[in-house]
Parts: sequence; structure tokens; C-alpha cells
Amino acid sequence: MKTLAILTRRQDAGTDDSERLGELETRAVWRGMAAGIVRAVHGLADGPGAALELETSSAEQARDYVDALPLEAENVLHVQMVPLKPFPQFAALAQGRCIPSRT
Repeated sequence: MKTLAILTRRQDAGTDDSERLGELETRAVWRGMAAGIVRAVHGLADGPGAALELETSSAEQARDYVDALPLEAENVLHVQMVPLKPFPQFAALAQGRCIPSRT
């Protein structure tokens, strides 16, 4: 199961927590990549934060991974979990059904 986890700093969290835990957080995400849970990491273009593409066997496993991150464990993060599914129009394309263009 693919899940997009969008992580931003909570408004009421101090910046010193982010600084204090930053290296631990980066190492935890790196371990997630080595374990195959984290497939991609992106910074957010509109401000501080990150988006993690997770690959797990369940939504609960994805949530457990994020909950164990140092910044989330210290309640510094606002987390939005977005479960993903295959793009349905590709199935229509594979079945030979015409997809109207919008040009």
C-alpha cells in the first residue's frame, strides 16, 4: 500500500525542538529508506516540511512508522496521511477504452 505522509511543524511547536531532533529525524527517515518503507522524500515548495512516499502492507503500518519518527514522538509535527490507489484512467487505457482529451 502506498501512502503519502505530509509532515509540517505544528504551529505551537518550538523551533528548538526541530533543531534538537533534526539529525535524529533525518537518520530515522534514512533507515526507513534502507528498510524499503520510505520510497521517496521531498521538501515542500511552500514552506518547511516534508512529504514521504511510504510503501507498507497496511495503513496502520504506515501510521506506526510515522508515529515512531522522533519529531512525531515529541508531538512537533502536524501529519496528514493520504492513502493512494492506482490511477483509474490507466485501467481504461489498458482496456482499449477511449479517454476524451481536453484540448
